Amino acid sequence: MSEKNDNNHENASVRSVSEELTLDDFAAFFRDIHGEEPFPWQQRLMAHVLNHQTWPKVVDLPTGVGKTAVLDIAVFSIAAQPDVAPRRIVFVIDRRIVVDQVYSRAEKIRACIQSGRTKILSRIKQRLDDLSDGNLLGVSALRGGIAIDNEWAHHPDQPWVIVSTVDQFGSRLLFRGYGVTQKMRPIHAGLAGNDCLVILDEVHLSTPFAETLANVTALEFSSLLPRRYAVVEMSATPNDNKAERFVLDPTTDLKECDELSRRINAAKEASLVTARHQDDVPNKVVEIVRSITKSDPDVRSVGVVVNMVRTARETYQALRRADYEPYIITGRMRPLDRVDVLEDVNSYISPIMSPPADKFTVVVATQAIEVGADFSFDALITECAPIDSLRQRFGRLDRRGNYSTQTKRAARSWIIGLKSNTGPKKTDLIYGESVAVTWSELQKRSKNGTICVGSLSLDKFPHGATAPRDKAPLLLKTHMDAWVQTNPEPITQPRIDWFLHGMKHHSAPDVSIVWRRDRSRDALMLVPPRQPEFLPVPLNAAKAWLGGGDEMGVADVDGDLNDADDVPSPPKQSTAPNCVIWRGFDKILNPTKVDEISPGDIVIVDPGRGGLSGATWDPSSTDLVEDLGDRAQYTQKVTLRLDPDLLCKLGVDSLPMPTDEEKLDLPINERIVQWLRANHDRLPKWMQTVVETLGEGFDKVIVGDKKDGLAYAGGYYILSKHHPRTKKSIVDAAVMDGSDSAGSLVGTGVLLSCHLNGVGGRAASIAARLGLPTNLVEDLRLAGRLHDIGKADPRFQAQLTGGDPVRLAIGHDLLAKSLPGIRQSRFYPKGMRHEVASVAMLESNRDALDTAKDKDLVLYLIGTHHGWGRPMLPVISDPEPHMIKYEFEGHSLTLSLDLVHTNLALDMASRFWRLVDRYGYYGLSWLESIIRLADHLQSAEEAAQA
Repeated sequence: MSEKNDNNHENASVRSVSEELTLDDFAAFFRDIHGEEPFPWQQRLMAHVLNHQTWPKVVDLPTGVGKTAVLDIAVFSIAAQPDVAPRRIVFVIDRRIVVDQVYSRAEKIRACIQSGRTKILSRIKQRLDDLSDGNLLGVSALRGGIAIDNEWAHHPDQPWVIVSTVDQFGSRLLFRGYGVTQKMRPIHAGLAGNDCLVILDEVHLSTPFAETLANVTALEFSSLLPRRYAVVEMSATPNDNKAERFVLDPTTDLKECDELSRRINAAKEASLVTARHQDDVPNKVVEIVRSITKSDPDVRSVGVVVNMVRTARETYQALRRADYEPYIITGRMRPLDRVDVLEDVNSYISPIMSPPADKFTVVVATQAIEVGADFSFDALITECAPIDSLRQRFGRLDRRGNYSTQTKRAARSWIIGLKSNTGPKKTDLIYGESVAVTWSELQKRSKNGTICVGSLSLDKFPHGATAPRDKAPLLLKTHMDAWVQTNPEPITQPRIDWFLHGMKHHSAPDVSIVWRRDRSRDALMLVPPRQPEFLPVPLNAAKAWLGGGDEMGVADVDGDLNDADDVPSPPKQSTAPNCVIWRGFDKILNPTKVDEISPGDIVIVDPGRGGLSGATWDPSSTDLVEDLGDRAQYTQKVTLRLDPDLLCKLGVDSLPMPTDEEKLDLPINERIVQWLRANHDRLPKWMQTVVETLGEGFDKVIVGDKKDGLAYAGGYYILSKHHPRTKKSIVDAAVMDGSDSAGSLVGTGVLLSCHLNGVGGRAASIAARLGLPTNLVEDLRLAGRLHDIGKADPRFQAQLTGGDPVRLAIGHDLLAKSLPGIRQSRFYPKGMRHEVASVAMLESNRDALDTAKDKDLVLYLIGTHHGWGRPMLPVISDPEPHMIKYEFEGHSLTLSLDLVHTNLALDMASRFWRLVDRYGYYGLSWLESIIRLADHLQSAEEAAQA
């Protein structure tokens, strides 16, 4: 155990004593991170949070004024007032580009605090460091599809900035996390429903979820637990019109700040242009871009915003045919691909950088850049959209007012209205009748086809001009009673998508597509799927593609296409060849049944199947897709697959192969090192970094042969090394999924007594740092010290020792983790759970729980520490009941009966509902998350020290 952890176990509630942080300290903090003074409104909001120890319900600010600074304010408030400020800052927005950019700001904040390079940054660092035995500030992004590493769900006491879409955070909050296993859902719900500041950006885009979130926060929460939870709506059109609002002050915020005034008052105008239908948009865009290049040499960047991914793709292709070099940015890209594009284009469209004078740039995008994306274009072309969407798009036009200031002219834009959806009684596929209403009003306001579109111009539009908004159903106790049952789930239960997106919502949530050449279990275990390589695609569109059906329309907005005819065509094939569904390390389905794909699933497909063009979603493309598996391994370790199909196309020398070992005159590791050095300069830059990190101290494993569908026999090498920024760990905490194979069969040989005491101490430490009452801290400690006593079963010990009779004969030397080199083998009856035995042993002698303040809670936490027992434990018939013995503080605990004939399962169910009433839906799951994550973290640390 680390020295820091030793100290924290017994002194968890002791924080370093330092002077109080003030508003002036915030200004210094902001300067040290961003190199500039905070705006007056940012100072006023910080003062409000510090003085009132809470946030205003609504932050009503126009686009372009630096709203993402709420992250700086929230992080500072944790350091300044850790006892009242929520630990997790959750920024929720349904725009994937915004997720990326807000994530980047959060990473910048973390990096600056971590450096401690100034007095104030050093003070903030120390204060945050005292709150957890994890990192001082975590940063995570939950996009479409779940991040396989789930780093944010490892440390319940650690401060975090989490950037998420509605689907990802909302599904977790409602106990049905997309892409989260049944076993892990209570942990995610416990962390999402407690200790969070939820910031809903542009809440008008997610009104149904705002209503659901309000209903969740209105639930009766237990007075036995601290309640740190707040929801802030950032929008000019909030969900609650009576709520407290924070708005710009014209005097202090504009008149006293030239920079902010210049942004708000920048002159912008738009011309109205008509096109016949959607297919005409690409050519119309090319026509306008040509006119710009001929008439206005001051324009160095043009943004094009369209309403459909397919339109964006076809516009990008049309511009390329017209001899331009455009970029394309959509939400239907893999994060690594999008990072590459953003890095290339940033110097041309960054609002704080001057673009090269000899470079003309066109960026084609979807609604993904509509909200919060910090892009600035000298000119803008947009498809007509609801007025609230247009306001956001024009927020990307001359975002800092630089163009109009330098040229003394208004920045120009063009709005393309389609005759097919802007005429009377016409309906847009995405936005319904609102596009026609908006277009009609724009025409009325235009003079000679031109209209002012500055920040303060597009107001007072008629009813119906805004994007359609749906309502969520009323959240009832019966809904929560069904969802809180996570394992086993009720046979019938309410659908959660209505509570996230509204009752008219018919679109499916996303799944994630991952392209991998080797889809074998061994390869995926060593190089697990990671979020940077995930492509989010609507479930119905993915099924249509995998089943060989017609392409479905895909947008980058929440909600479905409104055309009743736009439904998936019946799949031409029921299975998707060369695909697997990834649901964890012990649940790979192969081949993939199209109908079995569920929301949040990770579908791993062969790169030869295609699906991308211009790095964006294109189900019509059959071009080979790059396998990003090794590049995506960025948290715990680096890997390099010496797979000929992946590397030989790079022009490298003949790869070291397992079949060559007998022919070599030198050890294979030396041969591999020689190859890495000789081919270093021929590899892509990211792969060169991997090679340099691997050095000579890598691990190697042979995987693959003909049975895995490879083109060659003998397999290939996978090289790996734990990232130098992390401790070397046999157990990757990123893949802890609550299963026995991940938690117990890990080859560390840890003694049961050591593991139990470690988990108990760690759970108590976390609980104390979170401010839980002393009685709960001690009950969590007791639950940790008893949770695995069921492993005393001789058959479970046989599983951990590989059946070694000598080791088994040493009865007092019980193990919690398997011995090194032990292969998984079946000694313990299939389906039997050691945590069930733990509960039964304690029921046999309740005196062992004499020190517990809430015996029900301790028994419950023990029974559910692998995610079962919500509400019933899986009690099966024991084919050969064994005598199990364990001594605990003078109490003899024994078990020698077949539990299937007892009331253990029913007692557990009754206990579950009693505790739900006592601690609340989210309070109980929060307590579970503490004990279970303490178990995971203890296992990871034991592995690191093995």
